[in-house]
Amino acid sequence: MAFREANTLLLALIWMTVFRVSLGSHHFTPRIKVNRENGAFLTLNTSNAHTIDNLRLIQDSHRVNIYAGGPQGLFMFDPRIKHPTLTEVKLPILEPECPNSLTNCKYEISMLKEGRNGNPLFLCRTTEHHTNCCDVERLRLSSSEHKLVNCFILMFPTQINEPSVHVDDSLYYTISDLDTDFPSGLYRQTRDKYIWPLTKPIVSEQRHVKILANKGNGSLDGKVYSFYIEQNQNQNSDLPQWIPRVSQICMADLGGSRAILGYRWTSMLTARLFCGDEKNRLSYAELLDVAVLEATEWENTTIYTLFKNTYNLRAVCVYKMSDIIRVFTSNTFTAAEKETFSSPRPGECVQNSPTLRSNILKFMESLPELKQWITPVRDPVVFENNHHYTHLQVDTLVNRKSGHSHHVLFMSLDNGNIHKILDQEDKPFIIAEYKLFKSRTHITSMLLDRVTKKLFVSSSSELVQIDLSNCSIYGKDCKSCVMARDPYCRWDSGECSADDRSSIQDVTHGSHTTCDDGVPNTSQFRQEGKTDVPESVPQYSKYYLKCPVESYHASYSWHHQGSRKDCVSTEHDCLLVINSMSEKDEGDYQCIASENGYQKMVVHQKLQMNGASETRETRFTEALTLQFPFTPLQSLIITWYPSP
Repeated sequence: MAFREANTLLLALIWMTVFRVSLGSHHFTPRIKVNRENGAFLTLNTSNAHTIDNLRLIQDSHRVNIYAGGPQGLFMFDPRIKHPTLTEVKLPILEPECPNSLTNCKYEISMLKEGRNGNPLFLCRTTEHHTNCCDVERLRLSSSEHKLVNCFILMFPTQINEPSVHVDDSLYYTISDLDTDFPSGLYRQTRDKYIWPLTKPIVSEQRHVKILANKGNGSLDGKVYSFYIEQNQNQNSDLPQWIPRVSQICMADLGGSRAILGYRWTSMLTARLFCGDEKNRLSYAELLDVAVLEATEWENTTIYTLFKNTYNLRAVCVYKMSDIIRVFTSNTFTAAEKETFSSPRPGECVQNSPTLRSNILKFMESLPELKQWITPVRDPVVFENNHHYTHLQVDTLVNRKSGHSHHVLFMSLDNGNIHKILDQEDKPFIIAEYKLFKSRTHITSMLLDRVTKKLFVSSSSELVQIDLSNCSIYGKDCKSCVMARDPYCRWDSGECSADDRSSIQDVTHGSHTTCDDGVPNTSQFRQEGKTDVPESVPQYSKYYLKCPVESYHASYSWHHQGSRKDCVSTEHDCLLVINSMSEKDEGDYQCIASENGYQKMVVHQKLQMNGASETRETRFTEALTLQFPFTPLQSLIITWYPSP
């Protein structure tokens, strides 16, 4: 533990100028950090060590198995098994077709999604010549054998990362790539019948993020909503590069007449999506991801969206389906109508769309946009620490005893880490940061299994499972468990547990006094790291005491003979450096963590001086990586060099 032969001047200068801060500054900072060693993450490997690029994770329609597919391969696993393995799914459609040596054998899985009609999976395979789509039927639950049923040719091929949804026998999907021969937008195919998007005079890039569908109760109630962004054609540098939109079409839409809008949407309306702060003229326009919490009543469905702005800052905005429906029924358009429409109004669902009057079809051909924007139900959650989030998943947990519900966000960062965030209207609380991968990587897909309470995260080379109800990461005492504010965990029977029958939890405030209800409160001071074994330190030697950081929302300090000493703060420890051991440095040292009025002794160490000075010469270099959230500097490496 000793800093032998340290550079005294450099250490003193750094201590005076940088480290007179505590770890208590935690706005938008994860409370704890969980890595591969203490998080018990499970890495799923293929039996043949095959790497799947551009992975997409799909849970089957029975909510049992999970399929992991990329353009060049398909695998499956059962998340209920303690140590699942990725098993390759072999299908005739995935075998190369080479009738002769001149034929291009290359193929890609261009669509992979949850199955329909009781089948676990639906997929499409694209070759040089055509795209085949099939339902995938599993032959036996105890094996990975599958067969293809209900196959058809997809007229307009898409890509595996594009959103899609099935409603009965209709497949709705999108195309965003401008390099294809097909227009960008929303498509529908039912066997050999299809409808494609309208095209604008000026083709602008689109990126489609999510498709939602609801059949409703009547034959004309069914609607499909597509969330996407469109490149702004206005070259004004003050305007955002992207415009976020939502489109609505009728499921009953059969296309237009032969002369106008034949095989194209006759009911498509679009509306602007707003995320930002109007008072401060701050907006977030580039939509990155959408997560949906469906309600029994469709109008009560909640939609979480992840945005970024031109400054690369992220925000989460929340919308209600009822507000989206209200905007689309307003029938007030940005462009002035040249004539007054009676029933049916533009965008209204009808039984036989090809017979619509020509004036309505011509108006719909212009892609009318509604004047009213879709606004969130509350102010956006703006992440001020410049967290570069890329993906979003949302879960809802209801306490069986209290009936209270809490929403938890799982957001991936561009370095491959995951944040577990308690959603609160006034301020988000970052419960934990999971470091899943050994090195910085790009996350390609996330899937939340709400049944097993596991989150699956894939990179270009690994698939990792997080047990969201692993509560041991919060410590072994009630107050540490409660202050974690994790809706998956609570204090029960002497441990931090996922059993929600216990009443010892305070997700809203994380008050440690909850643990004192009905229990005599002897002291607010908890001694956890006490030891009576003294450490002998040679006279005049350099020495440091290390205190592990358990909560990044706590303030850490060292105490010796009634005086308080600030920390030298590394990413994982609070260090106390003794520059030259002498009699005044002897005695008891305590590292105290203070959080929300609760004090905890993390380390208690006794030091005594060895009268004989150290004569051994040891040459080495100590390096510490020091990180601080209060400065744009990401990290600082400080090195102590031995004197000659």
